[in-house]
Amino acid sequence: MFHKPKKRATQGSGRRAAPSGDSLALMSMEDAAARAGLEIKYDNLEDEEMTIQSGMCVLKNRRLLLVDKRLGPPQRARVIARVLSRMDLENIYLPPMARQIIEDATE
Repeated sequence: MFHKPKKRATQGSGRRAAPSGDSLALMSMEDAAARAGLEIKYDNLEDEEMTIQSGMCVLKNRRLLLVDKRLGPPQRARVIARVLSRMDLENIYLPPMARQIIEDATE
């Protein structure tokens, strides 16, 4: 029996929908983190016995940023931006949008 492949959701013109502003901000922060040498891991940080928050750690000489996957894109972008705001990014090219998000995170 032959099954037709399912069509992806598209806008009326047949193109995929453009990412939202929140998604663009998150992608910008993820790219900035990669340029700064951070590895990002999204995981469920819920624990009944202790409070665990998103943040950076060093594990086997790797800078690892743990982000709670239950957060939405705007909150994820802010977590990444806060960590990046404490790093020296002077010699790393970042698009203006990324620099602005990072600057806003320090306020």
